[in-house]
Amino acid sequence: MRLFPFSVNGKAKAWLHSQPNQSLTTWRDVETKFLARFFPPSKNTEARTAIATFAQGADEPLCEAWERYKSLLRRCPNHGFEVDLQVQTFCNGLQPQTKMILDASFGG
Repeated sequence: MRLFPFSVNGKAKAWLHSQPNQSLTTWRDVETKFLARFFPPSKNTEARTAIATFAQGADEPLCEAWERYKSLLRRCPNHGFEVDLQVQTFCNGLQPQTKMILDASFGG
């Protein structure tokens, strides 16, 4: 918890300094209040929808699709998707030809 102030900047740092003394005594307090401030339910729902409906672009290479998908996951740290569901969602969002190449490269 002592290092947390060094990991934020801008609006997050201003928010942290605006918190009353001794109001953030546990990591759970920090997490709950930080997520409530910067990831409200409406923003969280929007980000979760973007993750769940991921689709590879028509001319988007696999590596760029993967980077874009990881970016969606990072934008919503409390998305709640288990790793196996994340992989399944990514694979389901790939173009059919990319899926075939990916399947072939991993032996089916």
